[in-house]
Parts: sequence; structure tokens; C-alpha cells
Amino acid sequence: MNKTLIFLCFSTAILVLSLITICISPIINNIKVNVNGIEWSISKWRTLNCKIFADRENSENVELDHIQKLKRMKTLCNRKKAMHDLEFASLIINLVLGFFCSNLSLLHYLNVGKDFEKKTGMIGFITGIICFILTFVYVCFNGYIFNNDIAYAEVNNSIDDPSNSNFFSGGIEKLFPNGASHKVVNSQYIRPNSNEKDDDSLYVKYKDLGKKQYNYDSKLYKTYYGNGISDPCKSFDPSCEYIFKIPPETSVENKDLYDRWITVLILGIFIIACNIGLIIFGFLLFKSGGDSEEKTVAIV
Repeated sequence: MNKTLIFLCFSTAILVLSLITICISPIINNIKVNVNGIEWSISKWRTLNCKIFADRENSENVELDHIQKLKRMKTLCNRKKAMHDLEFASLIINLVLGFFCSNLSLLHYLNVGKDFEKKTGMIGFITGIICFILTFVYVCFNGYIFNNDIAYAEVNNSIDDPSNSNFFSGGIEKLFPNGASHKVVNSQYIRPNSNEKDDDSLYVKYKDLGKKQYNYDSKLYKTYYGNGISDPCKSFDPSCEYIFKIPPETSVENKDLYDRWITVLILGIFIIACNIGLIIFGFLLFKSGGDSEEKTVAIV
């Protein structure tokens, strides 16, 4: 087994995957989306001020309900800020160290600097551990936000208003697969989240942005605007089957963000796997780094 070649493959894979991820990452590429007529940018997470929520939470004369809301805002704010910082840190460090290890291992594979091979193995071992930890934590934060956080929701600036029941501003309301906002069942208007108990279940999460009802779809577009003969119900009427209160999307910005996000998550998992390989073969290279030199001396 050629440990140097395998070490080269893992370090090169980390380099290439990190470069690809940087090129498509929503945060690093400052992806912007028009949400309800307002431009939303994920890169703004870098400038979030989370300390203000902690300071207000610890101040005197704050009602218990408002304290709970402030804690939730603080958690949401810290999570987003951490994801932003971790994305830059993990990808850039993976890129730099992957480049360094791949160049060293390439030299050894070409029989250059064989006497340094043992140290290269140790460098790869340490590099793999550092990058594994950073990337693993980043992927966990990324995956959690993708699956659990409300899409485009930003912490509310009105933190001193206890009457404000919303802890965030922005967001997209959930729709049925056909683009309807309500369904009429026994003369009652049912929302897509009627069977969910979560307070925020009315709003779409990042994991839902790839669905057709939140992007331009010609069929949904024609359904909403009708053909003059069978126009859909756009006002509340118990005789209708579905109510279409929200116009269909005319762009695929949501799908673009979804595709980028899920791709980054998948590539992150591959980078983690390559870092594990770098740790293993870095250690093996360190253990056997002086073997070839010792055998050469023995033959002479």
C-alpha cells in the first residue's frame, strides 16, 4: 500500500472540495434574495449584535414572558453569527492546509524530500484533526439551521416592546403544494400548518425553499391567474376548495439558495471524511516515514 499516494489523494481532495464549496457557499458569495419586496442577504449575519439581547435580558424590570423572548432572540442570533464565522474559518483553513499537505505529499511521491516524510505525516495528522473539528462543528451548525430555522427570519429590533409577540421579522408563509394559502374543509379555512403545534409552524424553513410552491412554476402560475373561465378563489369563500391569497413566485431565488445550501452540506460531509483519511494516513506515514531511508542504509 502506497501511503504517500493515498495521503496525497486525501489532501488534494480536501483542497479541491474546499475550493468548490467556497465558490458556491451562500455566505461567502453574499447571496441576496428578494423577500416580500425587501432584499435579504445572508452575509449580514456577520454584523449581528447578539450582546444587546443578553444585556436587555439581564436588566431590571423585565417581564418573564419578555425575558423568554429575549433568550430566544439571543440564541437565534448567536447561532447565525457562529455559522457565518465557522464557514469562513473552516473552509479557508481546509483550503490552506489542504494545499500545504498536498504539495508536500506530491514532492514525496516524486521522491523529493524523502527525509522529511515523517514530519509531513505528523503535519497531516495534526492538520486532519484541526480541520475535522472545525468542519464537523460547522456542518452541525449549518445542518441545524437548515432544518430548524425559519427562512429569512431576522431577530426583531423592537426588543424593548413587550407587546410585540413576534421574536423575528421577515419569513415566508407556508403554502399548499398547489400554491394555495388555505383549504376549505367543512366550511372552515385550514392552513398548511393546521396539524402542527409549533408557534412558528406557519412559516417556511430553509429546508422547504426548494419546493415548487416557493419558486416560479409555470403550472402554479397558470393556476393562480386562471384563464378567465375557471379563475381560482382569491378571497375567502366557503364554496371554494382552495383559497389563493398569495401570488405565485416569479423567480427561482429560493431554489438557488436551497441548492447552494444543500450542496455545501453534502460537500462538508465529504470534507470531514477526507480529514479522517488524512488523520489515519498521516499517522501511518509518520510511523513509516523513515523506513525507506533505513532500508537504503542497510543495503549499502
